[in-house]
Amino acid sequence: MTDYPYRMLVGWIAALTLAWLAFSSPWQATWNLLLAAFSIALTLIAILMITRLLRTRRRAAQPVLQAIKATLDALPGDIRRNTPLVLAVGDAVGAPAKAFGEALVRITDTAIWVRVDDPTRLANVADALKRWREGQGPDAVACLVGADEVNDAGMLNAGLRRWRSAIGEASRALGYALPVCIAVYAEEANGAPDDCPWFGASGTDSLLGDAQASLVASRALQYAHAAVPADRQLRAHRAARLDALAQWATGAVLPPLLDDHRDGFRYSRPVHMAAFGVTLIAGMPAADSLLARFTEQATALTRIARGSRRALALYPLPDPLVRGVALQPVRRVFPRALAHAFAWLALAFCAACAASAWQNRALVTRILHDMARYRAIGPEHDAARIDALQAIKRDRDELNRYASAGVPPRLGLGLYRGAPLLAPLNALIAAYQPPAPPPSTIELDSLSLFRSGSAALNPGSNRVLIGALDMIKAHPDKRVLVAGHTDTTGDPGGNLRLSEARAASVRDWLADAAGLPLTHFAIQGYGDTRPKAANDTEVGRAANRRVEITLVPDCRDDHREDRKTSGYSACSFQQKE
Repeated sequence: MTDYPYRMLVGWIAALTLAWLAFSSPWQATWNLLLAAFSIALTLIAILMITRLLRTRRRAAQPVLQAIKATLDALPGDIRRNTPLVLAVGDAVGAPAKAFGEALVRITDTAIWVRVDDPTRLANVADALKRWREGQGPDAVACLVGADEVNDAGMLNAGLRRWRSAIGEASRALGYALPVCIAVYAEEANGAPDDCPWFGASGTDSLLGDAQASLVASRALQYAHAAVPADRQLRAHRAARLDALAQWATGAVLPPLLDDHRDGFRYSRPVHMAAFGVTLIAGMPAADSLLARFTEQATALTRIARGSRRALALYPLPDPLVRGVALQPVRRVFPRALAHAFAWLALAFCAACAASAWQNRALVTRILHDMARYRAIGPEHDAARIDALQAIKRDRDELNRYASAGVPPRLGLGLYRGAPLLAPLNALIAAYQPPAPPPSTIELDSLSLFRSGSAALNPGSNRVLIGALDMIKAHPDKRVLVAGHTDTTGDPGGNLRLSEARAASVRDWLADAAGLPLTHFAIQGYGDTRPKAANDTEVGRAANRRVEITLVPDCRDDHREDRKTSGYSACSFQQKE
């Protein structure tokens, strides 16, 4: 595997996301479905974009790969990996063109050089070369600058910043910072340049800025002093030119590549400079270049009048500068992709643990709240207690289901905290005691309500009826049966009518006081047919003279039509006016 499996990694991330939504998500099913659909759509878009990007990279690197196949495919694999591979960049009509001519690839004794003229193609070419070398990317980037071709400082600065951004993008694509070698050429009209070497430093980043210029000046001075008398003057002239070239390069070429730079909200990192060097080549220097003006000011050397530029052989490539750059190691794609996949798996596991902890906390909080709510309701509010008890029973059933069928993944991963709550729930359910049934019948002495033989309520009898009124108000869902009873004194028929009239009087007072319709009540006169005691004594006759107020279920309630009170249902009594 030579290409990084971006699409496979995106699919792996999508699978982890869908698994989390299916097994660990704390959200509702509707939201999970929407998020799953969004994740699938996003995954498809990402795969399409990656596929398009990979095709664009292959098309951009195709000319270079064709040149490599034509030139380098015959090389053994060990030479590919053990010989430095350097990307040569710069102005398309400047130093790279003069160093390569029409070729895209050159091989020297020191390195394999690949020319890249377009900054937008650098990352694609670097990635393609990494695949060609089976995981070993380019070892360095050589920035070739022809000083005699530079006439505008703004254009030079903009071009170098574009290359700086392109080198950063290529480094991100390769996974490591590309070392940069900066090679600056200047043409020299006096003599052949065969004995003029490269001046600078390689393999160290401790010499920056003015230190580079000082190093070049000291080496150029040694170069001049080592000359024989015949060419000492020529070498001294070259040393002065080299000194001026190094000073100009450190002031004009290095800052755009090494200074901190922010383009809007985007920060561009400085390049990792591994080598810097200057050299003189045979040719005719340009009189109007930035270097010519700087040299005239720094050395007092007069500009050479513009003449015809001679056709030159190829510029020498900066082989000495790359000797100090270490070869890049082989970076296998599979271990890195496997590490990324494991990292996403660890992230998904952490997200699942967080969701499980959150849902377990919500479960425990809900159950404790239900238990506290039940305990806070007093026995006098039995209907509310029953509602709270039903919630506790649902909690108990849920925990029993988890105990028997297993804890679901959304609560699992070793974070389940529901088991300790099962015993307290069972204890609360078992401890519930329904309240004592309310009195269903109130018995009132007729003499406390009526005068003898009368069905009209006595003044002040409402004090006697207050208890019955409270009972009726406490049970508005039940109907009321008012029954009158007498002793055996007198005519039985008259006793029956008197008992029914007294029941009607009590019914009318209760309906008015309770604000209930008359249809909520039923009356019945029993006369002397249902004595409680023997009528042969005064005490027994007093006990038999009574009015009974009884609560009975409403026959219109379908769910309670089978319930009875004192052997009768409410429908067994006919309403009497």
